[in-house]
Amino acid sequence: MGLLFRKKVLVVPTLLGSVIILFIVSLVAFFAFRSTYSFLAMQKTPKAKILVVEGWIDQSCVKNALELYAAKDYAYLIVTGVPITQWTYSSPFTNMADATEGIMKRLKFQDTIYKAIAPSNVLRDRTYSTAVALKMKFEELNLPYEDFDLYTVGAHSRRSYQMYRKAFKDDRYIGLIADVDPSFDPVKWYTTSRGFRIVLSELISYLYSSLFFHPDEDQFRQLIIDGNYSDEIRDQRAEKDVLFADSTKSPLNKKHLENFIGLNYFPINQEYRLNTVFKVDTSESPFRMQTTTERQPLYRKYGLLSFMLHDTLHQLNAYQNLDYLAKNPDYRHLFIPFKDLTYKTLTYGGGRYLDIDIPESNQVVLDFNLAYNPYCAYDDKWSCPLIPFENYLNTDIMAGEMKFNK
Repeated sequence: MGLLFRKKVLVVPTLLGSVIILFIVSLVAFFAFRSTYSFLAMQKTPKAKILVVEGWIDQSCVKNALELYAAKDYAYLIVTGVPITQWTYSSPFTNMADATEGIMKRLKFQDTIYKAIAPSNVLRDRTYSTAVALKMKFEELNLPYEDFDLYTVGAHSRRSYQMYRKAFKDDRYIGLIADVDPSFDPVKWYTTSRGFRIVLSELISYLYSSLFFHPDEDQFRQLIIDGNYSDEIRDQRAEKDVLFADSTKSPLNKKHLENFIGLNYFPINQEYRLNTVFKVDTSESPFRMQTTTERQPLYRKYGLLSFMLHDTLHQLNAYQNLDYLAKNPDYRHLFIPFKDLTYKTLTYGGGRYLDIDIPESNQVVLDFNLAYNPYCAYDDKWSCPLIPFENYLNTDIMAGEMKFNK
């Protein structure tokens, strides 16, 4: 026995000692629990010239942020925002930055409001995404200041600071202002279901971010770039649907307008957003463009676009409307009608149109996701240019507007 084991005296607390220890541990745990909100709602002395306001904050907090902006004599205001995922059909805004900007304007704020927005494809890690979007906005604006103060609310403060610090890895100073969440008592947060839910949720999120969240900034940048592009296309399509649904402005006839629920489009595909070589060529004489009626507007060939698609070189002529130019000397657009092989089944049989600004160099982006139907696709009463034979493409363009369901 002595070779393998030895006796050792084990001291254990008495019943009274156990009660005292349990009481002390419970007391410490209780005060630590009560202090969770104050730990999360951290502050860092504001001293920058740029105020960054998180766009999701309560309207009353937005008002407080503007008062701080005036009191501290800030030079720039930037609002961050994430997509609005509720009431999207009834709200005029698609993201919280735009909504907060609307509140600020209603509050008579007159300075420029810059926005850093996480697009609709960002469904996770949205605070970090807005921090990266803000970093990209700084690069775009090239502001004279690098430091900024971040205005947020309550228990979200510490995690916001953590995410912005992860995005801005340099030595710039980030001040932090945590306004009070008006929906619960910050001292007795644990006495209401909302306070309890928010504080514990933010604590868990902060611990998770500290231990397991190690983001790849380049991936988030690309996600934001792709999302901004797609959102812009979707917004344009939504605005066009609103226009077509308006009986005072719609090109649809009364019969089609009654059943209109929206135009049809191919899915957004960046493969059809092409870099093209543009060559100015105005050597040909002006000509009368044939239309679906007797109308023959005066056009001229202005240039030639060359691009690779599906491993084949294609070309399209770009035309200038001389009749319109004579009435509008500042007109700077070119007209690109085209017909591709989808006209047989998927798109309007008469072809589709694109418009571009007159290029300032020999490089221009041609985006077939923006291809649209002539009004003749909706009603025969309209007069529409016919597609010149030289703008027939021997390939499928699976992008842009599809055939209208009459």
